[in-house]
Amino acid sequence: MAPPVEAWTADQLPTRIMGDVHDRRRKGGDIDLAKCEMLEMLQYSCVVEGSERGEHTRESVVRCTPIARLFRRCQDRKGSFMVETTAWETEERK
Repeated sequence: MAPPVEAWTADQLPTRIMGDVHDRRRKGGDIDLAKCEMLEMLQYSCVVEGSERGEHTRESVVRCTPIARLFRRCQDRKGSFMVETTAWETEERK
């Protein structure tokens, strides 16, 4: 089982990344999230057509939709860390 992960709102993200997993302030100065390297990962959400009605067969069509997730790789004194920024990137573009 995966460990619990704390979720934050997009506007909290630049402030929250200043703390590490133990909630201690990161060393090495303030981190500008916009200057960290951006990475993208595509995941797919797939649905078997007819499955919601219980009508799927071996010939049923599977429709997949790509979902882009964005991450930033930032650097502190201890090395690099990654944070998902999908919601933050969307907020920044508004």
